[in-house]
Amino acid sequence: MSTNTFVGIDWGTHSSKICITSNQEYVGAPLFSSNIVSSDGKITFGKENHENQDEIVRGLKGDLITHSLASPFWSKEDRGDTGTSIGEAVTFSIACLISEAKREMATKLRGSSFEISELGFSFPNWLAEDSRKAAAAAKHFCEATRVAMAVVSTAAVKEMPYPRKAYSIDNWKRVIAVARAAAEESKQPKITLESANKIAFSLPSGGPQWRFIVESGAAGIPYLRIMQIPNRPGVAGLGKLLIVDVGAGSTDVGYMLRTSSTDAAKPTFYHLRPAPAFPVAGNHLTHDLLKHYRAQNRIMGYPEAEAQKTSGTSWSALPFVTAWIKQICDHVENYVIGIPDERWLPDSRPLNVVVTGGSGLVPTLKEKLVTAVKSGLRARKFHARTCDAVVGADRYEPRFDFRSEAEVARRAVCFGAADPDKPGFRYIDKFDPYKPSSVRAASSWV
Repeated sequence: MSTNTFVGIDWGTHSSKICITSNQEYVGAPLFSSNIVSSDGKITFGKENHENQDEIVRGLKGDLITHSLASPFWSKEDRGDTGTSIGEAVTFSIACLISEAKREMATKLRGSSFEISELGFSFPNWLAEDSRKAAAAAKHFCEATRVAMAVVSTAAVKEMPYPRKAYSIDNWKRVIAVARAAAEESKQPKITLESANKIAFSLPSGGPQWRFIVESGAAGIPYLRIMQIPNRPGVAGLGKLLIVDVGAGSTDVGYMLRTSSTDAAKPTFYHLRPAPAFPVAGNHLTHDLLKHYRAQNRIMGYPEAEAQKTSGTSWSALPFVTAWIKQICDHVENYVIGIPDERWLPDSRPLNVVVTGGSGLVPTLKEKLVTAVKSGLRARKFHARTCDAVVGADRYEPRFDFRSEAEVARRAVCFGAADPDKPGFRYIDKFDPYKPSSVRAASSWV
């Protein structure tokens, strides 16, 4: 039996996730560390722990934006930490995740034709930024993805990279050279915020196609899918969603709408311009926790501090935690003040605030974000009913088989990246207020 199989890949700063859906049914979502270990002429992706902490390379994704203009992406001079160029290291990470997705499918979908219909890749809201660094980072990510797809499509089975498998750096450089030549045979169009999830990329030699989607949009799609929208008499259904994805390297915020209509067979999703990727995120808090505990002469490594961040509460009222939460809340409030929706945002129907990402469960963060959103709406001088109709949408939990809310929150982005209808996620530049002459029947509201 053939299947329509979609893969979502979220290559994160701290952890990377894969989601696989087959015939619109969830199949699996493995999770890996995004660490790279380089030693003895070999490179390994996905190792959480390593005996020599100095050989662990963390936060490679953050280097894409930090050093996007500092050195060539495919530099001939190797980095001191990875033993490769940043382009070769990023491509290695992404190729490992693609290979693992194929292996996961082969295991879970035995007896089926498990060719991938499409892959979706998420990346931070760089496309919402007007800067050379952000544009270069987005371009480099797309290049690395194209070359990684070529590697997985053309490399021999014994040369396939996988998470936690040591790989010869010299051999990887040879594989990359062949894959880059194959990938560069066709010119790829430049993606924009408006077109990111519309353009389907492919290799000249064939194989599955792939698309990109900004992280705030990907994180919101699973919640839009399950949102329950009560229809008022004579008024078409409308659901409003503000997503705050607090990852390790960036906090990504976006505003989305779900509409239901008697004229439509299925709901329609819209997203407006998201906030630029905000660099204050989980890593900042982890490093502050490390400094706090080490100042007390407590021996603690990075993995232990990372675990404390979402499981501990003894430190949640410390000044540096309060300051971290305030920075994120101020960023979200400023975004709400500028959301270009004068038609539906002022409506008194609830604005659902969902917090996702590995650091989204830091104590008191959700409650203070809801307060910040209300403050942003009041600054726009909206009616009190609208300002008070802001809810933390914990009840909108994607129905996946995980043990905790944290597991769902960490995987929200890859769930959305695997959604089979990413092209149907429509970008709208703005919603202007209704003019009296434009009022139409309630069943067709846009």
